[in-house]
Amino acid sequence: MLSVPRSISRLLFSCATALLGAVLLTGCDDDGTALGLEWQHPSDLTMPPGFAETDDVPTYTKRWHMPPGFAGFPERWNARVREYIETNLEEDCNTCEKALLQYLTSAPGGERQHRARIRFQNTWPNLLSLSRRKGQGDYLRFLRENQLPEDLEWHDGMDQPELGSPKAVKGGTLRLALQRSFPNTFRMFGPNSNNAFRRYLYDDIDLPLIRLHPGTGKLIPGTADRWAVSRDGRTIYFHIDEAARFSDGSRLTTRDFITSLFVRTSPYGVEPFYNDYYMGNFSRIEVYGNQYIAVTLAAARPYAPFYASIPASCTAFYAEFGPDYPTRYLWRVAPTTGGYTVNPYDVIMGRQVSLIRVPNWWAADRRYTRYSCNVDHIVYRFVSESTKIRELFRLGELDVFNAREADFWYEGLEMDAVHRGLIQRVHFNNIWPRNCFGFHLNCSQPPFNQKVMRRGFHHALNVQAVLDTVFRGDYTRLGSYFSGFGQYTDESIKALPYAPEKARACFARAGYTVEGPDGILCKPDGTRLQVVLSSRIDPLYTNCMNILREEAARCGLDLRLDQADDTVLYSRIKSKQYQAAIFSWGFSPPLPDPGPFFDSSYAFKDDGTPMPGTSNITATNSPSLDRAILACRSAATEEEAVAAHHQAQRLIASTLAWVPGWTTSYWRFAQWRWLRWPDEPDCRFCPPRYYDPLDSHLYWIDERMKAKTLRARRSSKVFPETDLEIELPSETPPAP
Repeated sequence: MLSVPRSISRLLFSCATALLGAVLLTGCDDDGTALGLEWQHPSDLTMPPGFAETDDVPTYTKRWHMPPGFAGFPERWNARVREYIETNLEEDCNTCEKALLQYLTSAPGGERQHRARIRFQNTWPNLLSLSRRKGQGDYLRFLRENQLPEDLEWHDGMDQPELGSPKAVKGGTLRLALQRSFPNTFRMFGPNSNNAFRRYLYDDIDLPLIRLHPGTGKLIPGTADRWAVSRDGRTIYFHIDEAARFSDGSRLTTRDFITSLFVRTSPYGVEPFYNDYYMGNFSRIEVYGNQYIAVTLAAARPYAPFYASIPASCTAFYAEFGPDYPTRYLWRVAPTTGGYTVNPYDVIMGRQVSLIRVPNWWAADRRYTRYSCNVDHIVYRFVSESTKIRELFRLGELDVFNAREADFWYEGLEMDAVHRGLIQRVHFNNIWPRNCFGFHLNCSQPPFNQKVMRRGFHHALNVQAVLDTVFRGDYTRLGSYFSGFGQYTDESIKALPYAPEKARACFARAGYTVEGPDGILCKPDGTRLQVVLSSRIDPLYTNCMNILREEAARCGLDLRLDQADDTVLYSRIKSKQYQAAIFSWGFSPPLPDPGPFFDSSYAFKDDGTPMPGTSNITATNSPSLDRAILACRSAATEEEAVAAHHQAQRLIASTLAWVPGWTTSYWRFAQWRWLRWPDEPDCRFCPPRYYDPLDSHLYWIDERMKAKTLRARRSSKVFPETDLEIELPSETPPAP
């Protein structure tokens, strides 16, 4: 028998113990450091050179150190794009030929000829776009700065009103609670990264190249301090602010945008969306030195600079990027260009995440950001029950309480501290695009793989009764999947009404013709008409379900509620392992983007099985809708974009894969009076283009007022009871 030295045995035992401890701690209330949150990436000089000295690229790129596996990526990517263009060109050519042949051989004015003409008209623009892209050459090119076009007209967006208030004070801690489960990853992209907490961690913090002014809707700078648009409106040139830095101190350069392209499209990222994002939306990315980057859109479109604002990824952070990325980077927090990042020493796994203001933030003194990101810390506590959140708020352990629900806004804020003016109620009117809150139906499996069943389900949900009872008439019913986008929303789309007779007729056509003793319909073989409705754990949904289930029973439908933890629910929905689900995506201006949610390429794999991990959670597969989505992407003018998006929304409604839910045009919350907001001529409280005003980070903590309020709370002192009604500015332009 082989003898193992005692020292080696002790070492092996220690390693095994450490490994077992790490596995067990994953489910415990750990501070996070054992899970890699404190990991600091090495210097980028430890990474291999991105290009060889013999490569035919400018000198500056040969000084780039890139993540492992990058060498040869530009050539590989350009080859993939060429193959993508050739394949789609061939498919579109065949489609156009068949449509033309069908048109010529069909009876004039007949339905068959009409369908052929529509198919040709929808395919032809994409065919022209692909042909143009093929003639442009390589997708990814590296040039010298002196090769920039000389006739560019640069814009800096510095003529818009200031954001925030010069009275804002830096410091303090904002304490919040989220009624959702703890995220199962802090990765910026990859499996499960598109979770509900991601916006608090990255989306509302990171500064893109350029952004929309939340008051006027105009373009303002982000990490780019100026930009220019080519004469044909397709190529946008960005100059990266030389002061721009990531939260780890790394300088932002053009290299980081190429790194982002590399890591996000890598098979290691397990993120199919980004391959289509880059290939489908952009026909070229050109780098001119370390500060200039040009992005060419596949087609001209409104707000072209905004849509050409591709993401950047801190290159040094991906020094260990490889096949184990989903697990190795599971809890590593990617550096951002915004004012906050995660404090790894104040994370309690499963319970709390704390953000810390970035020291010496590069944008701290710049216009549009100098009066934002005022508090030093933002602490998010994850609490499952809304009643517990309310109690924590009442006790002063939270600074803000979300009171959008009618019960909390009315009876829930009947507190002594409210009547004494220690707590203020805020009704914030906004013009942010509405979430697509509603009932998503899985069209890849029974019963909703039959359209007649989907129609019956629409008629069997008495949503209006929920609005009248649970929400006391404060909420309204959604119509279009993309509501709140101003002229780009088709307001003519309305939800199907609750109608028991129509619901029963649809169910009968699907074979449910026998009524049981309890009034629930069955098929002749005894199959019961039952639908399981999945939702996150929330008492509100339980209250809504009590009404919906009773009303559905009148239609012969047995509706069952299955509530699950946020993470579990999200996993089921993304893998299309559900029947119906109460769910929503969050949208942002200026234009809707139906592609990720309804493009057929995200519905099924080549073998016909549902494709997991995509945002097409309803498994919608509609060629006519696919063509409408292409038209949305290729619309060059505002008029074309409006028409294309209206058509797409009508086709989405016709699939019946989504039952419209409810929404509001406001955000309601309560706050302790020490939380302060701007009161300036150009920025009263908060600009209207925010869904939740806290997303703006324009607030601050008044420590003197906090001390005064806490003293008053211990005594009998009373302040005026305050209800803040934040109306929309009278001169605010309509939402784009």
